[in-house]
Amino acid sequence: MAAQSSSSASRRREHSHFQPFPADWSSVSDSLLRARVQARNPSHHSAVSLHSHDSRAHRSSHGNPLAGGRHWDSASESGLSVLSALPTREDRQARAARKTLAREQRQRDKEAAAKAADATDSPLRRWARWLVEQPALTRYSLVLCLALVVLVKWCAGLGGYSGLAKPPLRGDLEAQRHWIALTSSSLPRLPFLHAPPSPPSANVSVAPSQWYFHDTPYWGLDYPPLTAYHSLFLGFIARLSRSTARYVTLRPVSTTASRAELASWEASMAALEEDGGLRNWMRATVIVGDLLVWVSAVVVFCRRNFSGSSRESKAQRKALVATMTILLQPALILIDSGHFQYNSLMLGLTLWAIILFQKGHDVLGGMLFMLSLGFKQMALYYAPAVFAYLLGKCFWLGGREGLSLFINLALAVSFTFVVLFAPFLTSITTFLQAIHRIFPFARGLFEDKVANVWCALNVVVKLRELAPVSTLAKLALAATVTAVLPSMVAVLGVSFSLGRSRTPSASSTAGPAPTIILVPHALFLSAMAFFLFSFQVHEKSILLPLMPLTLLMGAREVGYGRMDWEWGVLVNNVAVFSMWPLLQRDGIPVQYLGLTLLWNFAIGYNPFTLRASFVKYLSLASYLVVFLLHTLETLASPPAHLPDLFPVLNLTLSAGVFGLAWLWATKRLTQEAWALGGIGFGEGTFSSGRRLAAA
Repeated sequence: MAAQSSSSASRRREHSHFQPFPADWSSVSDSLLRARVQARNPSHHSAVSLHSHDSRAHRSSHGNPLAGGRHWDSASESGLSVLSALPTREDRQARAARKTLAREQRQRDKEAAAKAADATDSPLRRWARWLVEQPALTRYSLVLCLALVVLVKWCAGLGGYSGLAKPPLRGDLEAQRHWIALTSSSLPRLPFLHAPPSPPSANVSVAPSQWYFHDTPYWGLDYPPLTAYHSLFLGFIARLSRSTARYVTLRPVSTTASRAELASWEASMAALEEDGGLRNWMRATVIVGDLLVWVSAVVVFCRRNFSGSSRESKAQRKALVATMTILLQPALILIDSGHFQYNSLMLGLTLWAIILFQKGHDVLGGMLFMLSLGFKQMALYYAPAVFAYLLGKCFWLGGREGLSLFINLALAVSFTFVVLFAPFLTSITTFLQAIHRIFPFARGLFEDKVANVWCALNVVVKLRELAPVSTLAKLALAATVTAVLPSMVAVLGVSFSLGRSRTPSASSTAGPAPTIILVPHALFLSAMAFFLFSFQVHEKSILLPLMPLTLLMGAREVGYGRMDWEWGVLVNNVAVFSMWPLLQRDGIPVQYLGLTLLWNFAIGYNPFTLRASFVKYLSLASYLVVFLLHTLETLASPPAHLPDLFPVLNLTLSAGVFGLAWLWATKRLTQEAWALGGIGFGEGTFSSGRRLAAA
């Protein structure tokens, strides 16, 4: 076999047509060069052909006996071909011009990007950027930011507070202190607990079932049970030390105490006010509770929603800026750390519920929201939005899954309610007294001057003179339901529409419903509708619509929500202005001005640099009116026959801005709902998702 293969190979080599390699490598090189030149620059084709022809003619004229007239100097021709492929002077100049233009364009783009970055830059962003870039501080950046927030809150509390040196009722700080003393009086006599000094403290023990009955003329308990339990816990902490046990002296009952007992108690309270220890201790309880509930919820929410970046440092910076934007909101600081209340606990519980909804833990989220309701009844402002989302998720899941979630939520909410009200379910009288104290409908349509529809309308039409309180309560209920319904229908409609096209899967069941992205706007609309139209609204209730709107402002750090940010700043500033009469009475005008300017400066807000839009012109007009009102109030006194002129003008402006913000948010929610999947409950209703897909 090997011999046969060898002979075959020999015959092939001897054959005249067999040629394993080219006989003339120069011809191959020349062909390849010509093809390459033509491909790169077709204009050189004629020149290459001319050079080749001249070279062949020149070599043929001289003759070559070795080549037999068929070979020529291919190296020379290849060199000419390569030279012909080199760029000419005109080509080099054109290329240099193109590079110059590209470099100039890149420079212009860089300058435009820098200008755009400067327009949205802020001290908060620079502060966060500096912290993240410092290797020694990166790990402690969040701690430093929170320390700054605590410092701001503590400085805000160094001034006056509600009811300072205004006996006999004083104000909200005394109300909270009185509830601490009332609830802690039921604590057993334990060796490590110190009893408050008696006198002046009333030496009585009030059982939990009697909390809502005790001394109602003097700051009777009128908040839900969780506030009472919170006061009980603070009283326990106070009685651990003899020096702080004197802060929880229980005032003698107004109807049975003698004048001497009341005078002794008043003297002790005046001494505590002058000492400042009581104020500092109460301020500390606000800040500690704030850190544990509200601040922790904001940090988790911002890390979850506003740190969208593949780079860890950039994600950390975005989350820090969003967190500081929310935590330095002036309205909440002025009310809780200035005026004195514990609103941040209610807002924190609500925000924790939202976080659990985002994670798909709806039952736990529902229980936390019930705790928020159990702390302050004002959390009812959020109830329609929360109810719409949870019921909508049941629609979205559908079938057995939706029914199971509905039953679990009903059982969890009922269980939480029973646990909260357990001490007050001993008799129907006790339970009804608690409900009566929590919802005091007999107080009237509104108190003081609040920036809602009824108070603004009362300037022209005296509503209290036209109808009794019961009729006004029904009118307020009808108006509130009408204002809340559109947002609820939008959330429920989208849930139902998406549920019809949903494919069941384990992953979708465990996660949130798609309508979770509608929840912040729905919460704002629901709370603002209650503030504008409901019964018995306080100035401080504006904090509830501010919370979800301020959360939406953090979205600017991840590149969306520009209009949310601009409306959020405007509504926050006007909300602080609407509380000016209250803050002025509390003696904290410096905190009012300082915190408002600090927050606007920190977030980099300048209404003059906003893009041309309705909200820009509304902001400029509103700030001009605010400036004029403050100037007039400083320089002149109101007419004698119009003593409430400035508060009335204040509430009129504020109510107008709040109403426009509610209309804008309604439009915004409708757009988001439509983009998410349409609004519909049946085949004949609008449903954008499948119709657009079919088109």
